[in-house]
Amino acid sequence: MKLSLTGLAGMKIRAGDGLQELGHPEMLSTPFFYLAQPGDLLRLMDSEYKFNVATYAAEVENSWIYTYNYAPDESWTVYRQDLSGNSYRQDDYMFTECVYFRVCLRKMNGTEFEGFEDINDILSFEKNATPLPEMKPWLRKEIERVSKRVMDIREKNELSFALLTDTHYTVNGTWDDTSVSIQQLHDELGFDGIIHLGDFTDGMITRDVSRYYVEQVLGDLKKCEIPVWTVLGNHDTNYFRNNPDRFSLKEQCELYLGRNEPRYSIDFEAHKLRFIFLDSFDPDEALRYGYNAACIQWLNKKLENTPDDWQIVIFSHLTSISRLQYWAKEIRGENELMGLLNNHAGKILAYINGHNHADFLDNEESFPIISIVNSKCEAFTEYKPEGFITPDRKLGEPSQEAFDIMLVNTEQRQIRFVRFGAGKDKIVTHGRAEWL
Repeated sequence: MKLSLTGLAGMKIRAGDGLQELGHPEMLSTPFFYLAQPGDLLRLMDSEYKFNVATYAAEVENSWIYTYNYAPDESWTVYRQDLSGNSYRQDDYMFTECVYFRVCLRKMNGTEFEGFEDINDILSFEKNATPLPEMKPWLRKEIERVSKRVMDIREKNELSFALLTDTHYTVNGTWDDTSVSIQQLHDELGFDGIIHLGDFTDGMITRDVSRYYVEQVLGDLKKCEIPVWTVLGNHDTNYFRNNPDRFSLKEQCELYLGRNEPRYSIDFEAHKLRFIFLDSFDPDEALRYGYNAACIQWLNKKLENTPDDWQIVIFSHLTSISRLQYWAKEIRGENELMGLLNNHAGKILAYINGHNHADFLDNEESFPIISIVNSKCEAFTEYKPEGFITPDRKLGEPSQEAFDIMLVNTEQRQIRFVRFGAGKDKIVTHGRAEWL
């Protein structure tokens, strides 16, 4: 079968490190990584062109997992140094092993691309049919363990949700295992929804590639055919490491939230329960992290309009108070936000956030604040607030994964969290968060 490719005029693949680089109108390259199996074939269909192939081994360097170090081009692969200016060809290229690859094209006469050329009219990727992968034994075992745990403790009329954060989608990363696990758990447990607390990607690549990765993550979650609620993370602006190809706030709302505004609420009327989702980052502000005046005003109305006999859970990428995050000594709007939350603390079951890439339970305020560890298999201990827990992580075993099954019981004013993968279970009850 033929697999469609995506090409970008003006981009090259660098021979030295295999990374993409814009500003080369004489080249057209694939910004995406494609996975090839032995026997797959690249075939040139237009003799006015020539092509070059860069291949990448499906190997993961420890630095991507155990240090604060984001992989260039958001790819956990190792470039095999097989592309050069002398390796362009017009004959077929057959793959002899399982590798990721990207392709770079030139015109035989050396002229520039005009931007309308379709790579699929020039080059064909002919792929052999491959059987669907079987469920990994260790993943199946963890699904069974967590399913049994949830069924043992779940009570009648409790709402259940999959809760995850900081997936930071990466080529050759762990997202496929995460999405399969959530889908299988939903089949067995029946979630009422899925909540993602932001940072879908690293935000270091072009908007088109970031959009593709985000749509892949959201598409996998939506396979469960239940609501998916998200918040905007700081990396979701696509600004990281001075990336100039950013998403506007409007584009973020449309892409990540499927809404026109960056904050919203969801009501479960039968349970007298309200979920509130906040935005907490603006790369154009001097104080990037925090809650602007529009957010504070909106939240004030939402809290005031919530009946006193209802309960509220607030979700944000960022915590509500600066002492619980590392990257800024001050959070924009912190005093105003905390004043509002403290005034309505009797309604608030919990404030739940991601961003810190670590677990933490805070009971020092008038409501519990819960930080959730990153879903992406990453376990660096640098740049964490004091006392935060970074669980051990390892590829190819349950600790590779980390997300929660969240059970909300409004009759008991209680939330229970069952951890899938690395980390511990926890509970919010009687206004406090505790480890189990």
